Amino acid sequence: MTVGLAVPPLPAGRRLPLEATDALLLGAFGLVAALGTATHCLLVDDGAVFLLAGWLGDAWDLFFRQSAARALSILAEFGPAWGARRAFGLTAPQYLVVAHLLYFLPPLLLWALIRRVEPHRVFSRLFLALSLVLAWFPSEFNLALGLWLAWLALVCDPARPAAAAWAATAGLGLALVFTHPAMLALSLLYLLAGGALGRLGRPLPRRSLWAAAAMTLLLALGYLATRRWLAPTNPAMVAAFALNARGFYDPRWWLSAFVYSPMLPALWLLLLAPGVEAVLRRRVPPLALAAVAAVGLWFALNGVGLATWIHARHTGGYAVALAAAMALAAPAAWAEAARRPLALFAGVATAAALSYAVDLALFERAVRQHLGAGYVAVDTLADWPAGRAPEQLRRTLFKWTAGPRYVPDVVVPAYDWFRVTTAVQTFFLSDREAVLYHHLPADYWRPFECPALERALAAARDDRDAALLRFLLGEGYCVR
Repeated sequence: MTVGLAVPPLPAGRRLPLEATDALLLGAFGLVAALGTATHCLLVDDGAVFLLAGWLGDAWDLFFRQSAARALSILAEFGPAWGARRAFGLTAPQYLVVAHLLYFLPPLLLWALIRRVEPHRVFSRLFLALSLVLAWFPSEFNLALGLWLAWLALVCDPARPAAAAWAATAGLGLALVFTHPAMLALSLLYLLAGGALGRLGRPLPRRSLWAAAAMTLLLALGYLATRRWLAPTNPAMVAAFALNARGFYDPRWWLSAFVYSPMLPALWLLLLAPGVEAVLRRRVPPLALAAVAAVGLWFALNGVGLATWIHARHTGGYAVALAAAMALAAPAAWAEAARRPLALFAGVATAAALSYAVDLALFERAVRQHLGAGYVAVDTLADWPAGRAPEQLRRTLFKWTAGPRYVPDVVVPAYDWFRVTTAVQTFFLSDREAVLYHHLPADYWRPFECPALERALAAARDDRDAALLRFLLGEGYCVR
């Protein structure tokens, strides 16, 4: 038995108990999900477009097929709401609540799945911890990470036959092809980390390294295939995917994200600390952990939050892959060392969610105050906030110092910059009676293809949906 398997597997039929760390992370996720649902967190970013597509008719034709290479994640996150809308004839307010609840459900199901198959409480804790930071931005990455950790848990379990491990690699590898391409980088990083730890005398389960090599090859081939045959047809989406890819592979992007969202490096250090302690056999001083958490807490409470949730996925997956590798080198030591860092991680992430929820509530109130009747461009409103970008220092360090000007000078510019979704947000918040919208610049992102909107218009359920579809076509929220 290698060092990486220092904890013997459980006897058949037994389950690992729900310990205090698990309960803490689960409670924190429940709070994040409740806050996100109450503040309609999906309406200020890409999630608004997914929700609108599910509401208006054939969501696959309208928008989902632009992410066909990530269809498994997209359909898990937004397919159930689309189905509920079609099956039950939900009103707009009901649809908003149901869509948010169903959006937060898949991470919990994945967490439960990982708990059932993992030999050590490493994978489920890492997944639930990172979900606290990823869940508020509708990225396919979070569900992809859950499947990837479920796969790693399966192949690292010495109680499972080798044939089962290879079957899991083939089956879950095929599923991961249709989640998010960054899983390729995580598999490669795990493989490299495993080699480095072996040289340090802290080997990982050997079978997991062979499986990681196979998974890397499989995902590389899958990426090449989906890139060729399932590429988006909307040129605006092609450009958006190309730009977003830089965030996963360009270290300069990571550094700029850390400058904009300093809470993130603090969180990743807390995530990595137990593994460092387990591998080096040296205790990380509690004072050092407290200092890192204090820095993270400051930025969690005092920084404008939307970009933090967007940027988290670019580097968070790498932190989890490294943390998992170090944990598997000494799982018993990791489990003991992880209690305090994961508790601090949950505290910082929850504080950030509370701060973000306040901002979203203030932004929604500002939007509602300007809702009247009909379709109104915000630049025709004399009292619409100027929309100037807040100073970097204030936005990152001292957002609350704006005082009475906090909403118009800080909140609105931070969340209204995603101009497309203002129209979607107000459409739903007004129960489809009013829309505030931005005139889109010539080179701005347009999520829809006009022929798809025209097909939806021909099959519109009622006059309100038809009016919105005509607006999207007439105002140029689509491309030909």
